[in-house]
Amino acid sequence: MINQGLIKEPVFSFWLNRNPESEEGGELVFGGVDPNHFKGEHTFVPVTQKGYWQFDMGDVLIGGEATGYCESGCSAIADSGTSLLAGPTTVIAMINKAIGASGVVSQQCKAVVEQYGQTILDLLLAETQSKKICSQIGLCSFDGARGVRYDWCPSRCCMLCM
Repeated sequence: MINQGLIKEPVFSFWLNRNPESEEGGELVFGGVDPNHFKGEHTFVPVTQKGYWQFDMGDVLIGGEATGYCESGCSAIADSGTSLLAGPTTVIAMINKAIGASGVVSQQCKAVVEQYGQTILDLLLAETQSKKICSQIGLCSFDGARGVRYDWCPSRCCMLCM
């Protein structure tokens, strides 16, 4: 697009509408930024791993205040394909709490514990192999011969599937 002269700047931007009830969805702009969806100064950072839009970042700020979650620096990925916040479980839980959000996976885990908690506990007390518990209660498939990836399980929080 740059070589063909189709865009003014070698920049792209995206805006995700936070209101699921709105008729207006998100927006992807090639060659600039839509001033209707952003006001202020942009911070440009180099991509550190191509293909993932990974970049290095400093501390996470919430309401303009430092959180200390990433004070020594860390990597982040700008993923326009999801509206979820992903990262180390502890850090994401602290960020969700600070902004008044509840995590999708934590909601799923609460539902699994509510429905299957006693059964899981009973199977563990009966010394059932932890890798087989989720398949025994129908949360994911595992035949004991090979591992099952966490993201293949219908209940993503069933860590016993790993």
